Order: sequence, then C-alpha cells, then structure tokens
Amino acid sequence: MSEKITIVEIAKLANVSTATVSRIINNTGKVNNDKRKKVLDLIEQYDYKPNLIAKALQSSKSNTVGFIVPHINSPYYAQLFFETELIAQKQGYTLMLCNSESDKRLESNILNAFISANVRAIVFMGGRLDDVESKKKYLSEIEEVNKKIPVISCVDVPNLGCIQIYQEQQKSSNKLLKHLSEMGYRDVAMLGGYSNVRTTIKRREEILDNAEKYGISIRREIIESDYSVEGGNIAMQEMLKCDKLPQAIICINDLVATGVLSEAYKNNMSIPKDIAIVGYDNLDISQFIYPGITTIACNYKEYSKAIVDAIQNVDAMDYNTKIAVQTDLIVRGTTQLEK
Repeated sequence: MSEKITIVEIAKLANVSTATVSRIINNTGKVNNDKRKKVLDLIEQYDYKPNLIAKALQSSKSNTVGFIVPHINSPYYAQLFFETELIAQKQGYTLMLCNSESDKRLESNILNAFISANVRAIVFMGGRLDDVESKKKYLSEIEEVNKKIPVISCVDVPNLGCIQIYQEQQKSSNKLLKHLSEMGYRDVAMLGGYSNVRTTIKRREEILDNAEKYGISIRREIIESDYSVEGGNIAMQEMLKCDKLPQAIICINDLVATGVLSEAYKNNMSIPKDIAIVGYDNLDISQFIYPGITTIACNYKEYSKAIVDAIQNVDAMDYNTKIAVQTDLIVRGTTQLEK
C-alpha cells in the first residue's frame, strides 16, 4: 500500500468501483449501507483526503478561492485575509493565498495558475489595481480573466469590468475633520504614501476637498514615504525641519503614524499637546501604542463578510457590481487631551 492512499486503492479494498467511492465521498446517489460503511471506515482508517484541486477540475464549481495580496507581512492585508478565511471556512471554502509583491508579471502568472486550478473566484488586492500608472493591458487582463473566473477587486477602479468591494471613507473623513476642528486644530499636514497609488490619492482628495468647510487649512506640500513604520519615521524627520510645524498630521496609515509618533517622542514632543497624529486602518498597534492613535478604522469583519458573500453569490452578480464597506472614526489619545 502506498504512503498516501488513492481513491483507486480505497475502491479495491472495499471491493467497489471508484465511482461508488466518489458518490459516498460527495454524498450523491444511492449506495448500499454496508458498502457505504465499509468505504467510510477505510477512509477513516487510512486518513484518505480527496485531491480538492483535481476534484475542482472535474466539476463545474470549486470550493477553492484564489487570494492575491501584495505582501502578507502587511498587517492590513494579513488581518483582512485572516478574517476572510475564518468566514470562508465556515461556508466550506478554502482560500489559496499568493503574494504578488506588486510585480505585474508575477500577478499574471498567479492569475493563470488560478485559472488552471479552476478556482471558484479570485480576490485581488492592491498591486496593479492600486497603480494609477498601470498600462491598460494589465487592467484588460483582469477583465479577460473575469470572463473565465470571476474576479473580485478590492480597489475601487473606475470602469473596471468586474465585481469591486472597497472601503467607503468619505463619511469617516468628514467625522475626522469635524473632530480636528472641534479640538482646535486648524493647520494640518498630510504625510506618507505615494501619489501614484489609487487608494492614497482617494484618501488625500477626501481630506483636501472637505477641510475648508470645517475651518481647516491643509498644507499643499505632502511629505511622501512608503507605508511602513520606518517610512513614517523618516518622513517625520523631514517634517521636523519645517520652520513651523503643523498642529496636526494626518498619516496615510497606522504604521506611518506609529513611525511619526516614535520620532516625535525622540524629539521630546508631547502628544497631542505639541502635535496631533492621525492614522488609517485601525491596526492592533494603533490601540496599544501610547497614547493610542486616532484612526479611520477598517471594519475587517464586515469587509470580509462582503467578500465571502460575493464569493458565494458570484454567479448571480453583475460584473459591474460595486459594494462600499463603511469605515468609522475611532478617537484616541493622539488627538484628544486627557481630561
């Protein structure tokens, strides 16, 4: 007997056909109770596990879902994948995670691999979707893949022909501006991120377009950085060279805000008395680092639920469906003085 038993070997031991074993595994068709018990006992005895990918290739629908992220070491993508996987597993789906490193050639290879594996759907985050400078052929490739395997984009991309699920942050941005205004912050700077990243552009525009009605002046010069703690640290070093510091800094995410906070502490600044700091995403670090980072919070559970709902109903959904998941403002110590 081979180390990993096959369906053929199970059938031979039970003295039945492979088709009978398949019917018992999938609980389809009528099978004699004695034969069913014998097969199930053998499956348990030899810990037989069907090849799910091979099974998917033979059926019209698969329970395997492709999941593409730029890099899983990002706390944001890690949390979203984790929450999605928890919900998906309860619905009988297996997620197949691939890191793209935002490399378009690698993304194409992954997409082709998912097509070959006949996955039920492909959840695509970041990468070419977030790059406003992406050549048209890369977005067209998404639409071509979508004709074979449904693609769920987790970025709001104008005129992209596939299901899109993304965060709605306009209401939360207005809440943030109202909060900063009420706290007396009038001179505000934005920090971090890059101007060719779609979600970064959207976050900046939502702040710039609405600040004036709250009596807030946003500095037009934005110090850019990558999306890491180190990026925030380096960007804050540049900010500290300004002749006059802003009253508040809106960072592109919580990691950058953490780097800004760290550099402020190194320079003996009192937060938020000397300068207020805001982030995005509500990562775990934002609530545990003192004094707690005010953040526009991603609702990871609702976002993940929306993704899994789309996976379940993908065959019935229009290709141009757009679903906006609401965010919320969480006020913590980096913008609000202790009473």
